[in-house]
Amino acid sequence: MARVSMEARMTTQARAMPGPHLSICDTGSYAPNEAFSAFREAIASAFMPWSLERRPEKNFSAIITNFTTRSVSFGRSRMTPIRGIRAKSEISKSPDLCLYANYVISGELVIEQGGRMTSAKGGDLIIYDSTRPVNHIKVGDCPFEDISFSIPKDRISCEGRTFENLAIPGPKIIAPLAASLKFLSQNMLSSSSDELEALGRVCATLLSIASSDYGDYRRLESIDLMSSRRAREMMRYIEANLDNSDLSPSTVAAHLGISVRYVHKQFAVFGMTFSDYVRSKRLEHISADLQSDVGRGQQISSLAYRWGFNDLSTFNRSFKKKFGCLPREFRSKFG
Repeated sequence: MARVSMEARMTTQARAMPGPHLSICDTGSYAPNEAFSAFREAIASAFMPWSLERRPEKNFSAIITNFTTRSVSFGRSRMTPIRGIRAKSEISKSPDLCLYANYVISGELVIEQGGRMTSAKGGDLIIYDSTRPVNHIKVGDCPFEDISFSIPKDRISCEGRTFENLAIPGPKIIAPLAASLKFLSQNMLSSSSDELEALGRVCATLLSIASSDYGDYRRLESIDLMSSRRAREMMRYIEANLDNSDLSPSTVAAHLGISVRYVHKQFAVFGMTFSDYVRSKRLEHISADLQSDVGRGQQISSLAYRWGFNDLSTFNRSFKKKFGCLPREFRSKFG
């Protein structure tokens, strides 16, 4: 592959909209020697600076449909396979801290980040961090298609996590997110700006939840077989009883016939306490409710009690610590 460093001016075919903005870049509108430069500027504009490489022996082509709001930027693309690099020099030019995600429609994507390599094929999802160096390789001889996301971290719950190089197989993607991604892959151009904005907000929240849930699942896989089975039973029981304010290590242990010490030991493996985990999962459910049509019509106190919080002061402090704002402010962002 040859590094292309020439800067070129790009004219994007755009449909201007107040606030949210939909733009389309089709390199077929350019001369062959200008196509890759136009594409590179479209990527820098939509998804921050990247150093991009292409195969010199192949003519490059790409069609990108990108939708941008305050809370998320996402696009559907079809392109000749390429390689993208974000080294320290590109990262230093990026003003925002973001979560990146790619939902592969066809082809294969390989990500190198954090000292390891992961890959995704059609139907799979990869989530990674904009603040860490990354190698992003679209593999194969056929056109690659995907939906890519760039989500500012101040718009989602990060809790200090880096989201470094997490590949989620299609069958493991949580159902609401899988449905949203499939809808976008089929209907992005025919959807209204309001529909796209709503879908973008939903996907931003669900991508954060999905990475947390699958990260927990992967940590469970590192435990031995018997312990892993018990740990998964424990996690399923906890998830099913998050709305029970009496949920505790002792109630979990009693239900599963294990020791309280074992419960605490498993969460020590995860690098967290039982209480931290339960509180975080409850808050994620409440944040999803606050964005839903049904939840927006309910009192915040009712949602807190529904998900096992007994004290509103504790709930408000915990919510602000996790999401950076109070519940009523959070709901107003999505109202």
